[in-house]
Amino acid sequence: MNNQWQKKAKQAQKETDAALSNQIDQLTSIKQKEIDQLLTENSMNTAEFNQLIKLIKDQTKSNNDKIKALSNMQNGLELLVGLVGKLI
Repeated sequence: MNNQWQKKAKQAQKETDAALSNQIDQLTSIKQKEIDQLLTENSMNTAEFNQLIKLIKDQTKSNNDKIKALSNMQNGLELLVGLVGKLI
């Protein structure tokens, strides 16, 4: 029974990742392939990327707090620089 839930959870994660990728694709000129490449280059997975986005969008944190948190997040700054480079 537990294995069945694990399979469903993995499938749900895949579907969620695909939906997120499609939304990013629609909002920016960055293509899914480029996002995947940035994630791979910076050794990040989509869960870590989601944490990074949540941190950036957090209205309760000051910019200094965000910078401190980003510096503790492995490869977070490098990924952001890569994303901004693609947007500009």
